[in-house]
Amino acid sequence: MSKNPKASYKLPAEAYFDQNWFDREKLNIFGKSWLFAGLESELPEPGCYKTLNAGFDELMVVRDKAGKLKAFHNTCRHRGARLVNGTGKCSTFVCPYHKWAYGLDGNLRGVAKSDQFADINLSNLGLHVASVESWMGLLFIHADARPELSFAEWSVGLADELSVFQVDKLQLLKQESFTFDANWKLYIENHIDWLHLWFVHPETLGSLTHTYDNVMHFGSNFCSYDPVKPEYAAAYSEANPLPDIPHLKNTDQRFSDTGAHFLFPNLPIFTGSSFFALTDLIPLSPEKTQMNISLLGIPGGDTDTFMALFNKITKDEDARIITSIQANVRSSKFKVGPLAQQYESAISNFHDHYLELIDGPKNVVNIKRV
Repeated sequence: MSKNPKASYKLPAEAYFDQNWFDREKLNIFGKSWLFAGLESELPEPGCYKTLNAGFDELMVVRDKAGKLKAFHNTCRHRGARLVNGTGKCSTFVCPYHKWAYGLDGNLRGVAKSDQFADINLSNLGLHVASVESWMGLLFIHADARPELSFAEWSVGLADELSVFQVDKLQLLKQESFTFDANWKLYIENHIDWLHLWFVHPETLGSLTHTYDNVMHFGSNFCSYDPVKPEYAAAYSEANPLPDIPHLKNTDQRFSDTGAHFLFPNLPIFTGSSFFALTDLIPLSPEKTQMNISLLGIPGGDTDTFMALFNKITKDEDARIITSIQANVRSSKFKVGPLAQQYESAISNFHDHYLELIDGPKNVVNIKRV
């Protein structure tokens, strides 16, 4: 673990509204990172697939005939048409343009009007391979066939820390999405900012201690736990609308505290005694972001009540405050002042790793340092 002793804000205002900057992010951040791709349970049988974006690349994840997960670029090798959209199930991927057909293994099986392609070598024209990994039943994709860093290296520290939640034993309770008018990085910066807890969430998180003892940096990733104040402990537990996760009972107390974690580049994760929530941030434009929420836990509670509180924190409070920042980033007077050396140090750390990638992957190996 490491902590940044000299926290400072390193990105210019243009990083939050400029289209050229946004395009560099799509190419070098999202096109060169491991990205959350949903739940393995979404692809239960051979032939089940889903499509996702990784920067400028569109990928598809499929379960092949042997039941293994595979990832390919969703691009026909003939004229580049998209093969499939969204989610579905099939035995063969057939291009809608000229009917080139690919197996679930990505190999080119045949072409229509084959007499027009006398010298074609089918074995050389399979789909371009991408990468997919499953961690506790959570899927992650990478646009490269052989990423310079494995997912284990990319998630260094954080994957081990959160393994106690055994997410593959939990069930999907709810999925929701919303959009907000702010750059995706502003949400990340807010998520890993300890200082704002007292001022943006005085009521919703007022029963928590905000002690900084359980804040950890794992390279580019971040992990934190916020215990409830002793005088509120009983009431806090009784008010929980979701049943506790049984396998957390005999683990360290921090895993039952309110947790706010971050997997670089765009995946905030929230945890507690009764839930594991992933909030995938999808940049739609330099100034608009979509948050996809996947709530996992034990069935039987009041999911709607939990989500109402969760949305009040993430949507009504966090997204609201960063939208007000976004409204000012084009101002001639917009300039970020000094950062709190401890409570905002994670922002500085996020910027360090972001800047290592934004101009290309030449220094990508540094992202795994602990």
